Amino acid sequence: MSGLRMSLCSTAIVAAVLSFSTSAQAQDQEAPPILFTNINVFDGFNPDLIMNANVLVEGNVITQVSTDPIEIDGAFEVDGTGKTMTPGLVDMHTHIMFETPEGTNSYQDEWDFGGGGAMAAQAIRENYLMKGITTIRDIAGNSRGVARAVQRGLLIGPRVYTSGGVLSHTGGHGDWGDRNDLTASDYGEIVQNSFKVDSRDDVIKASRRNYRNGAHFTKLMAGGGVASRFDPLEISAATREEVEAAVEIAENYGTYVAVHAYHDTSYQRALDAGVRSFEHGFLVSEDIVKQMAAKGEEVVWSFQCYMSINSFGSYETMPDFFTHEQKLKGVAVGEGARNAAKMMLENDVFMTGGADMFGPGLSEIAKEDITCKVNEAGYPSAHVWKMHTGNAGKVLKWSGPLDPYPTYAIGTIAPDSYADILIWDGNPVENIDMILDESKLQLIMKDGRAYKNTLVDTDSIMYRPGSTRASITQYQ
Repeated sequence: MSGLRMSLCSTAIVAAVLSFSTSAQAQDQEAPPILFTNINVFDGFNPDLIMNANVLVEGNVITQVSTDPIEIDGAFEVDGTGKTMTPGLVDMHTHIMFETPEGTNSYQDEWDFGGGGAMAAQAIRENYLMKGITTIRDIAGNSRGVARAVQRGLLIGPRVYTSGGVLSHTGGHGDWGDRNDLTASDYGEIVQNSFKVDSRDDVIKASRRNYRNGAHFTKLMAGGGVASRFDPLEISAATREEVEAAVEIAENYGTYVAVHAYHDTSYQRALDAGVRSFEHGFLVSEDIVKQMAAKGEEVVWSFQCYMSINSFGSYETMPDFFTHEQKLKGVAVGEGARNAAKMMLENDVFMTGGADMFGPGLSEIAKEDITCKVNEAGYPSAHVWKMHTGNAGKVLKWSGPLDPYPTYAIGTIAPDSYADILIWDGNPVENIDMILDESKLQLIMKDGRAYKNTLVDTDSIMYRPGSTRASITQYQ
């Protein structure tokens, strides 16, 4: 048996034990060191690969990265000649609790929270982890229980950083009820996917409730949106006092606020209040962009390319569950997206990205949001990789004492980083479209455990193709 096959068979044996056994003894078992040799490495930041590098994984952490030989007793060696190693991908804008067919409206009629949670559990495994997205930031929705279940090994999926229920004023982007609801709280609010906040005190109470129940940061609707019925894009949703209250409570907990907004007034209000993470912004002016650039890595812009340019590219490409009015709002967003993306890049704004794609047929193509940034927005491929690895990892650490994974870095191949590793047959940093070819992704490792392994022969008992319902025919 070749060294490569033996190494990965042994790795997979350990991974199988640790990933699927629920016994305390198996949970406590330590994996032997794994030494990847002669492999080209994208570290999450530098556009130039580290050529012919050696990478040592001990347990769930990367402990050494060197172009010099690494000597360690008892390590299984994996020859990576001709392969590229990258960090696991990070999607910074997901909504896993809305995987139901009708999106945010599902909880008003067809589905209860149990059904929504089951669909979320399936989606995070099939549409994210098994496609190489090893961490997600779930940015509106009560995914706190799912996040804890993944963290404790009860569900298979990517790491989940969650905002918990989104904060929105009555009639805002997070108000998903019906006009004739008999109570002030629609079902989406009852299950804490959203909180209607109409005062400073409401914001404080909802923020603290979210943090009490396991949220890692706050998501606030600061302006109008597309996938909601009662709010024009032009509105400034949250008052100055409400935005300031959200930031104050977040800072008290050592974390940060992310805002949904599209235009100058909402962005300016959020910038003045100390908000750090800015979603969308496809209708902002260059003045706002320059203010963000001047703040360096104190603030981040999160780019949803596929949603804004492809899905909202025309009236006909809008999701089927959108109303006529929602589709018109989407067209307006799509028209501004390319210009905003261009200004953000030209002014060197610190940025990450996320798909903002949820529901059947959408989250399963979340990686097309990554390729969209190159193919549609014209971003350099290495820059996009940095957005979805190293930059994203920096932002995730803004959760401070609420960080569910505080010990090591995320989004980078470097010492003292979690062993979230992808191995590709070729160089996807040079050719971004390679990430859509599932056959090129040969190893998916999260937290030191292998979930896909096609580096061994197909007749090996440890061959693990990683095929799922969503990916069997995807991109083929």
